[in-house]
This record gives sequence, C-alpha cells and structure tokens, in this order.
Amino acid sequence: MKKTTLIVLSIFVFGVSSIAQDFHYSQFYAAPLNANPGNTGAFNADIRAYTLYRMQWFTVTNPYKTFNIAVDGPIFKKRMLTEDFFAAGLNISNDNDGPVHLKTTSYNALVSYTKFIGGRQKHNITLGYTIGYNTKSVALGGVKWDSQYDPVAGTYNPAFGTAEGGGGKGYLDMSTGIVWNFRTDHLFRSALGFSFHHFTAPNVSVIGGPERLLPKFGVQWNVGYKLSETSNTTLLPSLIAYQQGTSLLLNGGLNVRYVLEEASRYTDNQTDKAVYFGIFYRFRDAVYITFRYDIKMFSFGAAYDVTASKLTPTSKSVGGFEIYLQYKGIFANKQAKKVGARFL
Repeated sequence: MKKTTLIVLSIFVFGVSSIAQDFHYSQFYAAPLNANPGNTGAFNADIRAYTLYRMQWFTVTNPYKTFNIAVDGPIFKKRMLTEDFFAAGLNISNDNDGPVHLKTTSYNALVSYTKFIGGRQKHNITLGYTIGYNTKSVALGGVKWDSQYDPVAGTYNPAFGTAEGGGGKGYLDMSTGIVWNFRTDHLFRSALGFSFHHFTAPNVSVIGGPERLLPKFGVQWNVGYKLSETSNTTLLPSLIAYQQGTSLLLNGGLNVRYVLEEASRYTDNQTDKAVYFGIFYRFRDAVYITFRYDIKMFSFGAAYDVTASKLTPTSKSVGGFEIYLQYKGIFANKQAKKVGARFL
C-alpha cells in the first residue's frame, strides 16, 4: 500500500515529468509578486492590492484550485533624498491539488529597493527579496484504493477502510529577483526581470523522506507600446519563462488595450475607462484568451484556457478558468505620479 501511495502522489502532486513544481497563472502579468520579487512597489500608485482565483481540469478530475491575495507599495518615500525608494509587500497564496487534497498555503513578506538611474531615457533597477512560511498537507481519504474493491459486488465500496492517512509539514522558503524598468518616451515602456525562486531548496515532503522543492529560474518581459500620441490603442506583449528542474514553463502572447474614456483634468464628468483583449500560448499545454476592464483605480480580468496537449481527448479541450481583481490607490497625488510614471 505504501507503493500505491507513492504512485498516486507522483501523479497528482508532482506531475508526470518532474517533482515539487510550482503552480502557475495564465495571467502571469497580473500576479507580479509571484513572478518576481523585484516587481514589489514598481507601479504607478501608492498602494496596489490584487486577488486571483484559478480552477483547472474540472472535466478530468476534482478541480485544481489556486487562490492568491497580495498587497504592496513604496515606503519611506518622503524620507529619501533622491528618487530612489524602498517598497514592501505581503503575498498569500493557497493551492489545492485534485483528489488527494494536497494543500499548500504560503505567507510571504517582500521588500525591495529601487535605484533611479535617470538620463533622457529613464532607467530604474529594482532588487527584491521574498521570505515566506509555507504549510503543506495531504489527505488521502478522497482517493480510491485497491483494497476498497468489493469482489462480491464487483464494484468500489467506500465502506472498506484503508490504512492510508495523510500528513503535513511547515517550511521556510526564499526567493529573489531583479527588474529593469526602461522608458524612452511616453509611447514605449519596458520591464525586463530575472528571478531565482526557492534558492534554499527546502524539504517539502509530507510522506517521509527528503523531497526538495527544486530551485526555479525565471525571465519575464512586459512591454507597452502606444501606437501614436493621439491613439487610444496600446499593444502589450508579455513573455515569461521558468526552468525548474527538467520542467520548462513558457508563456507568451499579446494584450491590446483600448481607452474608452480618459479622466477629466478639472472635473469629475469623465473617469478612466479601458478595455483589453488578448491571446496567449503556454508551450505544449494550452491556448488561452484574456479580457480586462479598467475603471478608475479598479481592474477586473479573466482568462479561459483551451487545452492543447496530450490531455486534450480526456479534458475535451477544457483547461482552466481564471479571474482577478486589482486596486491601485494614490494617497499623495503628485508624488505618486512622479514616481509611478516610470513604470508599466
């Protein structure tokens, strides 16, 4: 029975080709603190808060569900003598994997420092660091075992007990990253980041024996290009790549932003409104479409995956559904715009 337990956990917990892998979001650009600690505080406001929810493979097995909530912002700006600044954040996530109910909850604190390089073409380098405490548990009660087969009735009988239980573990985890924000003019902006996650390779086994969370290397590039000074349309290509052990995750695609209404400078008769549509591809896994709507300081987004892998016949091409909500707030209007204008 111990062997059966290991087989089940290998399939549902660690995946087919590798072990101890991370969860992912299709809208990776909407989860900046997950993607790279160097994104902490690098945005055009005083505070940012967002939440995401993802559900996938509900046509194949019990759905895999992932939830995230985060908040971050610059700190000590008024005490800095230059345009450099510190930032801090908090990022909490919960991942529930399928029928074995493998649950991982992460509580992460983030800090960063942004160095303003300046020049006619604006440059900023942000170095970030994350430390978190994770709890991981597994409950095998939802799994069907050979010992629960009733030879008389010829069917599965849940009344037949098993010797399989579960387990849990807590561990510390750390990650770091750097992001280069670059702007040539008000038409073009770019953010290129490199990250190194789980560099301490903590032991995450919940069934005994060592099982290391593999270190993960990441590269992310987000670009914003407005078609012209008078255009309402901005192209937003995004790319992210992770290498974790033998596993490669590669996402890329394009969002198109169209401004419906710009805020009035002197009255409240108009408010910022914009709509986004996009299409992305996750290498050897899925094609997905995205949607986003901005109004004032709020953003609502959604994504729908269509499976494009060997799982397609089983999943009936249904991959995952994802939604997110974001808020950006400005406390000191002039200062926030002065700092935030340099970022995407």
